[in-house]
Amino acid sequence: MPSLKKNPIDVLPPDLVFPRLDQTPVKPVRWDPEWPRFGLADWIVTGSGAALALGAAILPPQRKHYVSTFGIDDRARKTLRLPTVEGRYIARDASDVILSLEATWPFFVDALISTWWFRGSPDAAAQMALVDGEALAIVTAIQGATNTLVSRERPYGQTCGGITPETTNDCEGNVRYRSFFSGHSAFTFMAAGLICVHHQKLDLLRGVGDEIACVTAYAGAAATGVLRVAGDMHYISDVAVGAGVGTLVGLAVPLLHYRRVNLAPREKASGVDMHVMPVGAGVGVGGTF
Repeated sequence: MPSLKKNPIDVLPPDLVFPRLDQTPVKPVRWDPEWPRFGLADWIVTGSGAALALGAAILPPQRKHYVSTFGIDDRARKTLRLPTVEGRYIARDASDVILSLEATWPFFVDALISTWWFRGSPDAAAQMALVDGEALAIVTAIQGATNTLVSRERPYGQTCGGITPETTNDCEGNVRYRSFFSGHSAFTFMAAGLICVHHQKLDLLRGVGDEIACVTAYAGAAATGVLRVAGDMHYISDVAVGAGVGTLVGLAVPLLHYRRVNLAPREKASGVDMHVMPVGAGVGVGGTF
């Protein structure tokens, strides 16, 4: 009877042949107790911002429209604006796709997937998402109120009644007078700021991955701004102001929540604390027990 020889792989421990992924240690993300948690003041700011943004979206832009441009606006439009209608619509669609990815990334990828699901840290994920929501409410309120009050005509408005028929949605609707400032730029740069701060403070990708995430987020935001000019939806000044506002809010709001304010009193050290101090014309030794 022939002897049955075992395959060498059959005598190895199963975990050595097929290592189990669930045994890989994953370090939880910890929300430092010294960092302020999302509180009543934050809820008030978030709610007020959301209400203001809703009101600005409902109200039409003021009737006295702003149609002036700066010299750099005309030069940038001439350089970046795509020559065909089809190309401009593609640029607009591409900017919408990047906006969707960037604006949702801090909530669903960084907070929900990376922090809550993968790192098993629901508390830190909840604090991150609340901070993201607060920043989003602030930017939405500022951008909505500004473009309603300024009522700046979009670049393509110059072609309405000419190569662009007045009966199109772009020319007839209120969207024609909401150019200043660029919401796409504001939201993507805000998201980039949130991504950079969260990754830096919480070490979500443990090292160089956090730096790559930050650089990629800002690259996507910059591309969005260029696409808005290429699609004839905004002037370069609209994009620049939107980028500035988005960056300021996207960095400032999370950094305010990552600052150390709840400092616990230091525990009194045990033992003897000896120190030298001046006494009259000489020195003395003192201590606490």
